[in-house]
Amino acid sequence: GATTNIQVAVRVRPFLPAEAGSKSCIEVLPGDDQADLSNGGGGGGQSRLTQGKSVRIGFHRHQAHHPHDGHTQGGGHSEGHTFTFDKCFSGHATQVEIYQTLVVPLLTACLDGYNATTLAYGQTGAGKTYTTLGPNLSGSAFLSQPTNGNEQLNSPEYDSVGILPRALRDIFIKLEQKRLSLNGSDGNSENEANDNPAANGEASELGIHPTKSPVPKSNKHQTSSNGENLPFHYQVKLQFLELYGEEVRDLLTAPDKAQPKIMIRDKNGDAEALGAVEIPVSSAQEAMVCLTRGMLRRVTGATSMNAESSRSHAIMSVIIEQTSRSFVEGEGKTLVAQRSKFNFVDLAGSERQKRTNAKGQRMKEGININKGLLILGNVISALASGEKGKFVPFRDSKLTRLLRGSLG
Repeated sequence: GATTNIQVAVRVRPFLPAEAGSKSCIEVLPGDDQADLSNGGGGGGQSRLTQGKSVRIGFHRHQAHHPHDGHTQGGGHSEGHTFTFDKCFSGHATQVEIYQTLVVPLLTACLDGYNATTLAYGQTGAGKTYTTLGPNLSGSAFLSQPTNGNEQLNSPEYDSVGILPRALRDIFIKLEQKRLSLNGSDGNSENEANDNPAANGEASELGIHPTKSPVPKSNKHQTSSNGENLPFHYQVKLQFLELYGEEVRDLLTAPDKAQPKIMIRDKNGDAEALGAVEIPVSSAQEAMVCLTRGMLRRVTGATSMNAESSRSHAIMSVIIEQTSRSFVEGEGKTLVAQRSKFNFVDLAGSERQKRTNAKGQRMKEGININKGLLILGNVISALASGEKGKFVPFRDSKLTRLLRGSLG
């Protein structure tokens, strides 16, 4: 069918250690147009399926006993409810597979000048922050430790890194490849070019191949005295906002400074957060340090369902500014400035008070969380309907106002 700008993917997380031994009530099913995507091959295909197009919930698999040979094999199952999505990932899917399938196409579009957004949505404890950042902010180590072989590819640390650190690394790799391609020799030493994986083509496959030096150490050559005459120049900035209740906070403001009051203003079909800082960064490592610092200031709290439940929505925005210059005889110089934004949104988990046993402030937080998620769902439903002229309630929530330029 026709592709749309909004796609919904479901990821089924595996059992936690405390849930070991439980019976699964959800199954990922392949689409009609899919080949066998199982990892195991042979007879255990369904149990190792990593991708599909639909999920079946509430089914019960029972065993079939063969009286002639005495063997027990997987039999049929009672019918459950089946739901179809753009993509479905089972608990066997890796972080690399999630990133390759869902994020790389968005990253490519963002580098071409389009705004892009990934929204991690689900019940509290479902693994939203894990998918976005990985466990314990493992992205910092992922970006800072070089490798000279494939040992990192097969390590648990590499597999667990979230989609945001991978995207940061690949953004700088692709921008540096473009700079070297368009600018040619702009004063960099030959040794720097030889050490740069982007120049050597070692990072051609996004999200898979690690690099000797994941990003250029600095882009200071772009801001030299003659930098404004180069054919291509780029700058990457970060913005990190938190929505706690209906209050917008800037997580990148220095802790010793007073927290500014963030105002939202509509501008050219997008939203601008007045008072929020945009920090320029020259490498993926530097960007990850900023985001890690911001994550440590984010509001979390314990509930009966999650010991470290996010109590706020977090919007991590990577702003990419690209400037291209060309000269045509008879027409003079042509300047093309391009600004795009990639939002990584880690939503607070939807929750039921009966299951979280939240009281007092925690219960108020849960009410605000569910209210914001409801409005976000209404906005996405209105956009996905495809009806021209249909009212989209962006202004009903600060979350949807901030994401207006990236959602619709």
